[in-house]
Amino acid sequence: MRAYWLLLLVVPVLCGLPFTRPAGILVSIAAMVAVAAAVRPSLGLVAAAVSIGVTVIYRGPPQPPGLWLIFELTPLLVLLTRTARAGRSVAALVALAVTVLPLRVTLHQPAHHLDGSVLVVATAFACAVAAAGLGLYRRAQDGRRAHALAAARRSQRLELARDLHDLVAHEVTGIVLEAQAARVAPAAGSYERIEAAGQRALTAMDNMVAALRTSDEDVPPRVHGLADLPGVVSRFGPAATLAIEPGAALPAAAGSVAYHVVIEALTNVRRHAPAAGVAITLSTAGILTVVSDMPEISATRPTGGHGLEGLRERVEAVGGAFGAGPRDGRWEVRCDLSRSADVPGNGRPQP
Repeated sequence: MRAYWLLLLVVPVLCGLPFTRPAGILVSIAAMVAVAAAVRPSLGLVAAAVSIGVTVIYRGPPQPPGLWLIFELTPLLVLLTRTARAGRSVAALVALAVTVLPLRVTLHQPAHHLDGSVLVVATAFACAVAAAGLGLYRRAQDGRRAHALAAARRSQRLELARDLHDLVAHEVTGIVLEAQAARVAPAAGSYERIEAAGQRALTAMDNMVAALRTSDEDVPPRVHGLADLPGVVSRFGPAATLAIEPGAALPAAAGSVAYHVVIEALTNVRRHAPAAGVAITLSTAGILTVVSDMPEISATRPTGGHGLEGLRERVEAVGGAFGAGPRDGRWEVRCDLSRSADVPGNGRPQP
């Protein structure tokens, strides 16, 4: 690898000798070092130092610097863009090298004029500012892209955590309660219900794994919605009732949220008051309420769960409003999904 870089520096210098004479060796070496640094930015400090040093010590005629100027200026601008994008402090030194580079030509003109030097330096400075600005713009784009990626990953983790809590924990809770009841007084069908709940928990986990593996081109996994609520309520037992007003409808996203709200509410009832009655209603205005005959519960359990907090995030993600708390001696969970486009009477066109 070192031999490759040595050839990259030496061969062009030797090829240029017939045109630049020995006086041009310094400027040609500086140009080749700049080319190497543009390809390999880790050499940026060396390239900037060599360029500035040659500009300071060069005392030859203006023709050699003029010949090599474009071959050094262009890679230095590329290097400046890359170092600015990477946020490296060497970018300032590279910008200085770009700015003073034309002085090798103007300071050695036979009829030197200060105005000419000022003009070319200002032009080179403008090029340096443009290159640095491009690098900083690309750096800002990289930052936004990284932030968006981190936000997407966090959203995916939260969604997975909610599904684990709402779907799997609901079935596992049912399994635990059925097992406890069967241990005290085995009832007909207990083991069948335990088996069915276990199968549903496994199915829910399979669906989550499939969702993580699904690409944009694949068919998305099944999403639970309002049509699944009767089955959930019937499995809870006769203490739970479901009333959906005729004409009540929700879009897929809001319907999935409503399903998760009911699942979490029933899971909390099973944990805190298994014998309590539950009344679930959904109005045509998109208002979902779950009222249960159980005492007040906290939003976060001592075991570290965040069920109500997770539901609030789900509801607010689709533009709804969520509330939970005691009301008239009962515990009420209220979910307002009236902003959904499919809800009649909200002032939006029907699909």
